[in-house]
Amino acid sequence: MTILFGFLRYNSSLIYVPRPKLQKPMNQDNLIKLTESPRDAQQGLPYVISPEKRAAYINALLKVGFDVIDFGSFVSPKAIPQMAEAGKVLTMVDKSGSNSKLMAIVGNMRGGMEAASQPSLDIIGFPFSTSETFLMKNINADARQAEAIIDDLMHICRDTGKELRVFLSLAFGNPYNDDWDIDILAKHIEKLALKGITTITLADTIGIASAQLIGEVYESLLNRFPDMEFGLHLHTRPGEWYAKLSAAWSAGCRWYEGVISGVGGCPMTGYDLVGNLDTLNLIAFLEEKNAAHHLNTSQLYSAIRLAGEWNS
Repeated sequence: MTILFGFLRYNSSLIYVPRPKLQKPMNQDNLIKLTESPRDAQQGLPYVISPEKRAAYINALLKVGFDVIDFGSFVSPKAIPQMAEAGKVLTMVDKSGSNSKLMAIVGNMRGGMEAASQPSLDIIGFPFSTSETFLMKNINADARQAEAIIDDLMHICRDTGKELRVFLSLAFGNPYNDDWDIDILAKHIEKLALKGITTITLADTIGIASAQLIGEVYESLLNRFPDMEFGLHLHTRPGEWYAKLSAAWSAGCRWYEGVISGVGGCPMTGYDLVGNLDTLNLIAFLEEKNAAHHLNTSQLYSAIRLAGEWNS
């Protein structure tokens, strides 16, 4: 066993170890927001986790203190069987005593209406993209149709008291030969801003972005849209996460999404799954940057143990 970067290394696994005392107080100016995404972890698994186990895991995460928990999605079980019975999962979730918000991803109005009917759900997420090829693969819609869905989802959210969050998939390039550059990305974001969208998560869906490009994108967008909040949903290989996360941090990004164990990916891209940013690595990074994260690390251990029981 060795202690490394705030972790206990046991065999090949890394387990987070809270430091008993920091060298200096956390810098409140660098307070960040964190989303944990069990949905993205589970949707690419080769097996289906029961609704009961998924709910137990969400209940454990609610005690940790994440700002948002991306718990699941309301999509066809034929497309993503791992996300079936999302409504049943929510009936077993207990939000009492937690300040975390629950988010679900939807790809059309049918899913949006089902999500909006869930009393315990706070945020509806919609996967938009600058790539029409990916939109067709992911939600069977072109850009015009996707924008119309966003308009309708905004009406539903206003009527039901939900928040709409837009994800921009393939925000850092395009593997399908669709046109992409930062100006094209910014034009899409400008349209979303005019609709009233204030929070957008940029996703490196298949892990193709360089650290330099990530920095350039965030620097450009934060300068162009100072009133908007841009999160980072990073798919990355183990040896690349630190440089990419550092680039987003240096450019001013302060909302990050992670996955305990770093597994997952989008099964709709046609590419091999690339794992998510590991939440434990993210926590270590924030400690290095002296940034407050307000997570309950003892409750985090419980969630890690449950994650290890998914396939049992």
